[in-house]
Amino acid sequence: MNRGLKALLMTVVVSAACTLPAPIGQTQVPTTVPTAANTPTPAPTPTRTPNPFPNPVLKITGAEEVVFDWTTDRCEALNLPDLPTRAFRGADGQVQLILSHFVNYRMIGPDLDHLQVDCHLLMGSQHDADPSRYADSEWIASPYTEDGQTIYAVVHNEYHGWEHPGQCSQGSYYPPCWYNTLTLAVSKDGGQTYAPAMPPPGHFVAGLPYQYERDGGPAGLRNSSNLIKGKDGYYYQYANVAYIASDNQGVCLMRAQNLADPTSWRFWDGSGFNGQFVDSYLHPPANPDEHTCDALEWENIGASLNDSISFNTYLGRYVLLGLSADQVGGREVWGFYYSFSDDLIHWTHRKLLAEMVLPWTAARFDDVMYLYPSLLDPDSDSRNFETTDKTAYLYYTRHNQGQGSLDRDLIRVPVEFFPSP
Repeated sequence: MNRGLKALLMTVVVSAACTLPAPIGQTQVPTTVPTAANTPTPAPTPTRTPNPFPNPVLKITGAEEVVFDWTTDRCEALNLPDLPTRAFRGADGQVQLILSHFVNYRMIGPDLDHLQVDCHLLMGSQHDADPSRYADSEWIASPYTEDGQTIYAVVHNEYHGWEHPGQCSQGSYYPPCWYNTLTLAVSKDGGQTYAPAMPPPGHFVAGLPYQYERDGGPAGLRNSSNLIKGKDGYYYQYANVAYIASDNQGVCLMRAQNLADPTSWRFWDGSGFNGQFVDSYLHPPANPDEHTCDALEWENIGASLNDSISFNTYLGRYVLLGLSADQVGGREVWGFYYSFSDDLIHWTHRKLLAEMVLPWTAARFDDVMYLYPSLLDPDSDSRNFETTDKTAYLYYTRHNQGQGSLDRDLIRVPVEFFPSP
């Protein structure tokens, strides 16, 4: 049985963000690296100065700590951590940590070590049955603010065809009727409430250049990383892309210069940020391949190393974190992996941070399992926690009773960067 089919059969989701099949090609590189047209596009070799830490590693150095306990801390049953953890400092200096789901809440406090749940709803979901409006089930995925008062947020939008009459051949959770896009929301009151930055579908940020097709998925762009501002002034993020009519997934790199403009995002096409996303309902493309984001650095970061991006001031390098697998000690090991970069484009071969039980590797659907790793450093001087230093925290979601349960806690453990293994 292929890995994608196995994951489809094992994954059970109840009122929570859907889990795609296990990404294909994590441990064995296909003969041709998957791109939009299934043709590899060479990237230029960057000019680098010698790095003082040629082989750094990241290690867990302490025990688990519960940040959010669903059993005791939730505001309602659907209040749970269902995407990688994001945080920022508001204009009042208070830290806001997003508890993202299709009902979105936050934790708030003076710093990352002292947070309390705020039961004021930040943003719900529109559950619009029209796929052309990109406004169905909506997760706040990637907030970013320059001043702590106006916050722009890339939204993870899931169109659930099985929940809308006539849009799916099945009446319950059915991955082929799952269509993902990224949209833009904004808060103008310091993070108390969020709404579409423009009336739908004008808030469309990124997706595949194909319209929703009943039973034609799962496909689309999903689970975007946090936003990070590069030295060039652009805002960068990574996202998982599941291609149409294919088991292949990849990591899409995109950037924008103006967060207020959802049309300003461009993706890396192998030679530059020349790729433009297109709303396939308003502007059906003559050549969809030109508007399909290629898989970035497939051999090194695999298909889903896109949960968290930060700049490490100790190493002087970027760190990308996510889910993956590789051959470790002669066997295939799934879990949380990381990679380093000098330029956000070229990445070292991924390294294992922690072997973890994931939804598609669990022996039983009700086993304890883990998802959504991210790095956050309480000492970061970035308003958006874009930096880490020698020590930080690894945050992740623990599914206490498996993927089919709402009982999910937000966990963190201390981690440390070392100059060599």
